Amino acid sequence: MTPISQPSSPFNTIALGWALSATLVVLFVICLVAALVLPDNWPATHRWVELFSLAPLRSLRVWIDGIVFSIIFGWISAVVLSLVYNSLIRRG
Repeated sequence: MTPISQPSSPFNTIALGWALSATLVVLFVICLVAALVLPDNWPATHRWVELFSLAPLRSLRVWIDGIVFSIIFGWISAVVLSLVYNSLIRRG
């Protein structure tokens, strides 16, 4: 018995962009809150925050940078991922 192959659906770039951006914003906020609450115990949270901002940890600027860059990186990732994935499923 041979399996029936079903065609893969292409990624919707807009939906993927919003999903990745929202995910990165939520992860950034969780890590920033953890870094503020547990300043010396979880150095990994500081590293995640530093990916998005070099502003001081307790400043408003770190929140703005982190949220804006999370959205930008989410959209860049979505465009690259959807272009690569959609081109690969067309070839397959």
